[in-house]
Amino acid sequence: MKALQIITISALGFFFLFSCAQQKSLKNPIFNTTVFHGERGEKEVNAFNKNKAEREKLLAETIEKADAAKRKLEEQQSVLNSIDSTERIGSLDAQLQNLFKRTQAIIDELNKTSPYTSAGQEKTLKLATELNDLMHNYINPLEKLVDANKDVVRLGSDINFNTGSAVLTKEGKKKISQIVASIVIEIEDWKNYLNHHNENIFSNTDYKTIILVNGYADLQGSSDEKTRQKNNLDLSEKRAKAVADELKLQLAPLKEKYNLSFQIESKGRGEEIPGDHVQTSKKGESAARRISSISLVVGPKILLYNE
Repeated sequence: MKALQIITISALGFFFLFSCAQQKSLKNPIFNTTVFHGERGEKEVNAFNKNKAEREKLLAETIEKADAAKRKLEEQQSVLNSIDSTERIGSLDAQLQNLFKRTQAIIDELNKTSPYTSAGQEKTLKLATELNDLMHNYINPLEKLVDANKDVVRLGSDINFNTGSAVLTKEGKKKISQIVASIVIEIEDWKNYLNHHNENIFSNTDYKTIILVNGYADLQGSSDEKTRQKNNLDLSEKRAKAVADELKLQLAPLKEKYNLSFQIESKGRGEEIPGDHVQTSKKGESAARRISSISLVVGPKILLYNE
């Protein structure tokens, strides 16, 4: 009876070890058809282990694609971080963080997946499909938006407003018309991009533009410092709002034509230094500081929607 018990325990122990070996996740490749993190396996592939070798190769390739996607997101975040915080579109930050978390979750799941079982292969294929959708529908097109955020339009107040006024001149309205025309061009460019890439997620696409308008002033003013700062802040706020209001007015006809929604934020920054860090003379005069800066991105609404 004792002998029988020993045999039973030994058999269970063997089964447990065998199961662990089957569930082993990929750390280093075993088969010579797999290259993972620059290391190739040594075991020859034959008719008996062919399926395991193919599953190992699939998992290795999927993990490395996921790692590449993560690096691409990190590069995009680095570009975004290089943009002055006052001119950075916050929705892009939020979207990048969401994509980074999803990509990392895929990597974590892949690293827990056995490459040598049919269940492991099924899981790998499912995660590979999700990763592919993530890359084509979000990560790659989002790169276009991040690059677009680097371009900032600056309206010189000396040209676009009368002295001491927050009413846009004819030249100022013309400049905003040029910005609106550039938004239309961006929408058409997106349509070409999406048609070329044939992404199903963007069928019947609605578009969105997010615009940030900052108003600035230099240090001029005959009042005491506190009063001067307040007056310059008030003027910068009114000018930023005037630019935002004109943008809304000119964008309104495009809403139906291009399925375009827009989100415009304006902020007066008074005597703060603009995003390009211009220098000011000792007298506080600087035409480069008497500006309204406009940052904007245009793209499929789904890329700029974070709720």
